[in-house]
Amino acid sequence: MKQAVASADELVAHLERAAEWHLLAQLFAYPDAGWRRRFELLCGSLRGAAVLELARRAAREVCPELWMRLFGPAGPVRIRAVSFDGGLQPGYLLAELAAFYEAFAYVAPPGSAPDDFPALLDFAAWLEMKLAYACMLEDVQAAEVTNRALETFLSRFLSAGAWRVYRQLEGLGPDFLVEAARLAAERSGAEPVGLGREPDLWPDGSPLEDLSCGGAGDFVPVKPIKKVR
Repeated sequence: MKQAVASADELVAHLERAAEWHLLAQLFAYPDAGWRRRFELLCGSLRGAAVLELARRAAREVCPELWMRLFGPAGPVRIRAVSFDGGLQPGYLLAELAAFYEAFAYVAPPGSAPDDFPALLDFAAWLEMKLAYACMLEDVQAAEVTNRALETFLSRFLSAGAWRVYRQLEGLGPDFLVEAARLAAERSGAEPVGLGREPDLWPDGSPLEDLSCGGAGDFVPVKPIKKVR
């Protein structure tokens, strides 16, 4: 009996976390014609007071103009993983993401690139739903595999992006998006060391503001090549 109660509690916890990750994904997704209807249906699955208040504030403020101003082509906040992950070439990063998605039969929302921040958040929700399903079936092996995949995904893909989006939004607002980004960042893991800091020096140690570039003092002029007639 105790085991059944614990399993039910675990199932509910996974479902609640899935709904909260999905809420965060919706807050950063472009608010198209069907956005508000999807959002209203989702709000019925939320339980925590903090996320319910976040949802209420978002319902009042979300609009296409706000999204374009912040996340559009000329916006100041970058929300694609290829723009905030400097450790891999974009092709490798997208291939890694595709492998994760294929392994768990996930399809990114229509019109969304696989490395879009909302898609990453939505995949975290998807994995929590997979965990809930494994819990319901009492499939211990599936739960262990999915839980390891979620931990890896959060640390490998979501953490750096969530913290970067949060830091970029801090001085811009609006408050509900700053809070949403902070929540996503804290839930995905610790802030990476040095995230968002610009280098102070060129590789040779000369100041970055010196626009002559590092090593300019050792520059050897090259004589023009004579044309061969």
